[in-house]
Amino acid sequence: MAPQTESPASFSTHTTDTLSLADTEWWSFFNDPVLTDLIHEGLDNNLPLQNIIIGIKQSQLQLAIAKAQLYPEVNYGLSAETSKTSLFPSFQNSVTAFGQVSYTIDVWGRIANQNEAALQAYLATEMAVFEVKATMVSQIAELYFTLRAIDNQINVSEQMEVSMEKYKAIIDARYDGGFISKVDVNQISISLKDVQVTLQSLYRGRKQIENAISTVLGSFPKEIPRGKKLEEQLFPSELPVGVPAGLLRRRPSIIKAEILLKAQLASLGVAETFKYPNFQIDFNLGAKLLDPSAIFGSFMGNMVGPLFNGNKINNTINIEEEQYNRMVLDYKQAYLLAFQEVEDALISIDTYKKEVEIRKLQLELAEEAYNLAWVRYDEGATSFLDFLNVQTTFFSVQLTASESYKSQLQSVVKLYLALGGGWNQTN
Repeated sequence: MAPQTESPASFSTHTTDTLSLADTEWWSFFNDPVLTDLIHEGLDNNLPLQNIIIGIKQSQLQLAIAKAQLYPEVNYGLSAETSKTSLFPSFQNSVTAFGQVSYTIDVWGRIANQNEAALQAYLATEMAVFEVKATMVSQIAELYFTLRAIDNQINVSEQMEVSMEKYKAIIDARYDGGFISKVDVNQISISLKDVQVTLQSLYRGRKQIENAISTVLGSFPKEIPRGKKLEEQLFPSELPVGVPAGLLRRRPSIIKAEILLKAQLASLGVAETFKYPNFQIDFNLGAKLLDPSAIFGSFMGNMVGPLFNGNKINNTINIEEEQYNRMVLDYKQAYLLAFQEVEDALISIDTYKKEVEIRKLQLELAEEAYNLAWVRYDEGATSFLDFLNVQTTFFSVQLTASESYKSQLQSVVKLYLALGGGWNQTN
């Protein structure tokens, strides 16, 4: 049973509802078929995920080993002997075959607790797979949105480069005609180089993001296919988040912490049984093969219990108790962290949504100012430096608008992960 934890009635920016974004399957959560294909590929080939799956197989085997202790252990043996003594001058040969059945009586529940610990360890490993899956789904989505944002910024930068080269040609012609000074030529050249440097940075970033996505997909660096544009990546305007207590049953990290608590409680139970005697029954049956009439059998029971061990058992129990207490704190900390991540994502969604709206208005104003600035310069009303300042502002606003929208999309993905979405076994 999970420790008692305080839980607010609702998240700070949302009223209580009965639904949750986390109940949405990830393949219907994203509306870009290319992105969902990439996630499928990652689920099939991601190396850390495959590593965790191997861990599940190991846990299954450990569970099977623990269960085997509930049943009698049956062994067989074969021994051969030859001897010669003064009483028997010729060699005496003897071949003995025997079978042994051994069974430990689980009076104090030691084996039962070992089984419970193994079972909970297995379940914790399964939950770790769900946790890795949820993290990987969100990781691919966030990287993909970053890639589409860079694609958008490259498009903006390339268009700005073409535009500035056009203006530079006009400035060069005016300089050659003796109408302007070399200062204007240098200024447009400097601004053009700034855009070209930005492009190189974006080209580098695009390839590095593609490499990062490739690694998550379990492949060598490759070109990543593209789907919808950044501005076409849409999520519902209203996102149901459920109630904070829902994190306790949805979030893999919390469920795993609870399962590990149960496993530790079982380990504590195992340690406590070492204070009591252990009962074992052995039954042996055999025969001498060279003398079939020589059949023998034995039945034996034994009891072994602690008499003096220098307080070793009590200290072991105390260690297990303190470990349990630590894990209780880990469980509570996992819940606090989950609650913080949800709250962080909610405030990010809210503020980024407003930020994107502001950026759209800012972009419209910057574009209008950019168009008017050239007209004013062309008519001699302002200096060329004034035009370049407006142009630089327009370029910067275009890039930051794309960055803001990418951050808004990523904040929704972070909320989906924080709520524990996308991990169900049906995935």
